[in-house]
Amino acid sequence: MVVAVLAAGCSSGGIENLSFPPPPLTSASLPDPAPTLPPGLAAQNETPVAGVTTTTAPLVSPGPASINGTVTGPQGPVAGATVEADRFVGDASAPVRTQTAADGTWAFRGVLGGQYRIRAWLAPDLDMETPVSVFVVAGQPQTVSLQVASYADLQLQTSLAPAAPAVGQPTNLAVQVNKLSIDANGVLAATPVADAPVLLVNGSGWQVNNGNPLLTDAAGQAVFEVECTAVGSDPLAAQAGSDPPVALKLPSCAPPPTTTTTLLGPGVTSTTCPTTPPGDRTTTTVLAFGQC
Repeated sequence: MVVAVLAAGCSSGGIENLSFPPPPLTSASLPDPAPTLPPGLAAQNETPVAGVTTTTAPLVSPGPASINGTVTGPQGPVAGATVEADRFVGDASAPVRTQTAADGTWAFRGVLGGQYRIRAWLAPDLDMETPVSVFVVAGQPQTVSLQVASYADLQLQTSLAPAAPAVGQPTNLAVQVNKLSIDANGVLAATPVADAPVLLVNGSGWQVNNGNPLLTDAAGQAVFEVECTAVGSDPLAAQAGSDPPVALKLPSCAPPPTTTTTLLGPGVTSTTCPTTPPGDRTTTTVLAFGQC
């Protein structure tokens, strides 16, 4: 940039040329926007929240349908039993409950139509083995009879090792003793019973080698060593405590394993040792002098 300076009383010949550097280039700047969050909040790391899918539970009432019936047990109509009806819409369901009257009758009135699953129980020992499924139509009363069974007796479960017994071969017979009970929601639970006497009865074709009766251990189990004395199926029952004997479902007894002797030469023989029953790992060994 050039500036001309004119001195007073001087002619044009007295003009001097002076040079100045150009001014720096600048751009206009705006002030920072005011924060929109409270002080310190912008620096906080928030934990993400997982999304949840919500569904609307189906309704049971009000509606123009009704369901009724009677609960019957081993001794006849059951008073005070709980009856639960679950109404299904797709995979979702909604329950409704009632109690039976003195004559075992029950009813759900003013409910919606549709698919229902109905069951009944009375704690601690009455329950249904299988619920009843019905389709209820509006304006047509639906009658459903419910049958409950008693679970007051002890439950016995058995297992054999080896699984296929043979005559004259020792077999372990494990008897599991459980106490069954029904809770307030109709759920059946089994609890092992310790120190319960277990007696094997009605088994003329079986021999017990380690004592009879036996007491159950802490896990509710008594293990008998038994042997078949005859080929075929022979009844055998077990009695726990003072409960009635329970018939055991056991496989038929197989014939005893065969033993063969082969003459190898003058005064020398070989013996095929007996094999274990089918289904187990077997080893057949041929030894001289007839020894196994």
